[in-house]
Amino acid sequence: MDKRNTSIRDIAQETGLSVATISRVMNGSDRVSEETREKVLKACERLNYIPNPAARALSTKSYRTIAAIVPTLEHSIFARFLTAVEAELSRHGYSLVVASHGGDPEEELRVARKLLGLGVEAFVLSGADRHPALLSLLEQRSVPCVFTSVFDATADRATIGYDNFQLAALAVRALGEKGHSHIAVFHGPERESDRSRIRLEGALSAQSSGLTVSSFETEISTPGGAEATKAFLSEENGATAILCFSDIIALGAIFELQRSGKRVPEDISVMGFDNLDWSAHCVPPLTTINLPVDEMGRRASRALIDFIKEGTEPAPLKLKADLVWRDSVKRRAEQM
Repeated sequence: MDKRNTSIRDIAQETGLSVATISRVMNGSDRVSEETREKVLKACERLNYIPNPAARALSTKSYRTIAAIVPTLEHSIFARFLTAVEAELSRHGYSLVVASHGGDPEEELRVARKLLGLGVEAFVLSGADRHPALLSLLEQRSVPCVFTSVFDATADRATIGYDNFQLAALAVRALGEKGHSHIAVFHGPERESDRSRIRLEGALSAQSSGLTVSSFETEISTPGGAEATKAFLSEENGATAILCFSDIIALGAIFELQRSGKRVPEDISVMGFDNLDWSAHCVPPLTTINLPVDEMGRRASRALIDFIKEGTEPAPLKLKADLVWRDSVKRRAEQM
């Protein structure tokens, strides 16, 4: 039995295609048809061919690896986003490396330096607030990056995401139209996330003579939502609706309200922000803002691939998000 490693020439012989065509498929080129790509990949599977990334990196000076650095890996919204990123990168022959920084800019800088040393060619970063030294480092190395989960056409790098200010204001006004004149906002730490800060600014901007907003800062977690609810109930400030800037916070709020004998939505309405996979199935089903994280992952990946392959600078892109009404919000009856 021939135990030598299968080579790209063996794949060419198996398929009847040229070595150049096989190479284009292996490198994720768009210059091959889907039929040809499928033919080559099936031949690779039959012959147990595995490309040698080290050898390819030496010959092309490219490791074909892109990194995503996110605040945490504990929340399912990031898992969903990273799944979309990885799927798009894989389709074009790239690999994904994932790291988290826990909301610490210094840690993000340290992680980025380490990843650059491993040959990472581009970065996907959450939010537009960056350590100045990180931006300087990427600029010096001519390493492309995109900021996700935000949209800001004036940012230092291309932002591919949604308008957090606009969406938070929309949520407050929508609750106002349901008869809620006083709304409590539960949000994550402003110092750790520009998304939390921008959403709070948007919510406060929607206040009017007949619509007021009070805010409660907490951890972005289910226990955090419960703690914010305890603080909210202790104040008895008259708010009839709670807007949470994360579905995770909203779930904790619902649990704590129910433990306290409050009915959702009969006594207090609750709205989230994310539309996580369980949001439609909790009790009651959660009204929330549906964020286009799958599309965001695909668009961010493709923007970086286009830059690496063709030199096309990533451009800012605003994605559409929408409000999903479910049973956790109830129209408040007019007071007699």
